[in-house]
Amino acid sequence: MTQVSQNHVTPEQTVAIKQAANEICRRGFRVPALVILESGPLIPFLGSQLLWVAQPALSLFIPSHKIRQAVEMLETSEAMSTLTEILRNQDDIRDS
Repeated sequence: MTQVSQNHVTPEQTVAIKQAANEICRRGFRVPALVILESGPLIPFLGSQLLWVAQPALSLFIPSHKIRQAVEMLETSEAMSTLTEILRNQDDIRDS
């Protein structure tokens, strides 16, 4: 498990969060993602731990630094809040 010493979102994380939000919306998982994110911090934390366990297999398809970046994002509550807000705004943009 990584130790995130700061509880704020870095510019690099912001770019990754926006990319993740766009990918979630593009694949049609915006509503399930919002349900998971709004259910509390436990599910994203468990997801981060699952990524650590699956990293050896995932690294065959996804670069290790991307997996680490995703884990850090899932373990940072501010990053999850930012992702939730972006996903909510995606809905507002579509309704306009």
